[in-house]
Parts: sequence; structure tokens; C-alpha cells
Amino acid sequence: MLGIGIVTYQRRSLLERLIASVAELTDSPHELVVAEDGSEDGSAEWAREQGLRVVSGANRGVAWNKNRALFALARLGCDPLVLLEDDALPVVDGWERDWIEGTRAWHHLACDPKVARHAVSGAGTPTDPFVSPAATGFCMSISAKVLDLVGYFDSRFVGYGHEHSEWTSRIKRAGYGFQPITLPDGRGFKGQLFLTGGLALVKVKGTGTAAQARANREVGRLLAGEPVFRRPWRTSEERASFLAEQAAAKIDGASLAARLDARSSG
Repeated sequence: MLGIGIVTYQRRSLLERLIASVAELTDSPHELVVAEDGSEDGSAEWAREQGLRVVSGANRGVAWNKNRALFALARLGCDPLVLLEDDALPVVDGWERDWIEGTRAWHHLACDPKVARHAVSGAGTPTDPFVSPAATGFCMSISAKVLDLVGYFDSRFVGYGHEHSEWTSRIKRAGYGFQPITLPDGRGFKGQLFLTGGLALVKVKGTGTAAQARANREVGRLLAGEPVFRRPWRTSEERASFLAEQAAAKIDGASLAARLDARSSG
């Protein structure tokens, strides 16, 4: 079953709009999880009042928050998994069908309404996605197979910025979610795959800072040579905190956590 993770922070009005759009325009059976990063605007409380499954906790940044959704959806047995940030908006009835088909074929896809300007090939469809040297994170998908292989966003990314490109780079290193392209300067590159995706990007002021983005860019540089697999946590303290958040959302993560720990040490 399709898993949809909505990733939000301090944007309740956008969250409400996105939830309504997903409910109206999603035709396929799916599980929905809201990952809420410690907002002070009542987002988590509102979502729970709607009967939605919400995984929340202290503000830990985009990487941790995306992992909240991915882990819950994986534990619920979803495949594929689609992450929507709160400034994404489905605008086409049955928008998710392309994501299901495309992720089954390519295992990892992204969406950016502007990517056609920078694409070197492709039509933005599930069978012929755009291929671009760009990277984006406002909507991304992954298959359960590749999530099991590559794992989660790295918790060393704090706040906002670059966590999505580092995750995508590991997926490419594992052999999925790209097509080889040659840049104008002759360099070979693993181009990211994009759908038009039935989505719009809502223009809104970002919640991150330039300083966070710069710091995370350096984190990404330092992680470039590490193994592709990541757990959602780095320490026993992070593990306990992460699983407590899942348990509060009635996600029993013990068996999946044990499997991830064994995978990490294997």
C-alpha cells in the first residue's frame, strides 16, 4: 500500500490545506502519517483532532522529521513511500498514480515544477522521467526495497538544508534512482529523476536560515565517503527518543529498530 508522509513545521495553514488536498485528490488506498517537528502553532493538536496519525516531538530539524514519517510508514508496511513537505500541494485528481508507477520502476523520484528548465532529457512521466543534475526535496519517493538498503536521512543534519541531496546521493551510490548524463563540460553525472507529479509548490517564506544551510552543506561534504546505510539515530539516546515518539503515535517500532541495528552492524 502507498505510504504518504507529510513533513511540517510552523505552517499550520499550509498543513490544513495540504491535508484537504490529499484527502480530495488521492484515489489509491494509502496510509497517511504527519511528521510534525515541535511547532508552536497547534499543528500537531489540529492534526490529531482530525483523526490523523501524528509523529511529533521536540524540534530536531528536517532530517529527523522526515525520518519520523519514513520509519512509521515502513513499520506500517507501505511501498512505495512518498514524502510531501508542507509547501507541496496535489492539484490533479489521482496525482499519486504516477508516483506509484514511477517509484516501482525507478525506486527513487523527486518533483520540482521548475525542473523542466534544467532537464537534459525526459518528459517528466513515470516511464520517461526528467533527468537533471539538480536535486530537490519538497517531494520525494522511495521504494521499500531501497529504503531497506540505504536507510534514512542522517541525523547529523541539524535544522534546514542539504539533507535531501545527501540521501539522494547515497541512493545513487547504491545503484538506484538515476540515469547517467554528460554535462556540457564533459563530466559524467548521475542525473536525478523527476516527475511532473501532479503537484504545485506553494510560495512561502522558509523556516530555515542561511547559516543552517551553510553548516549542513559542510556536514554533507564530510559524510561523502561514508557507507550508504544510515539508521534514523546515531546514539542510544537518539534511539530511545526516536522510538518514544513513534510509540506515542501508536507505532511499535521495536522489531524494525532491531532489524536496523542488525543491518547497521552487519
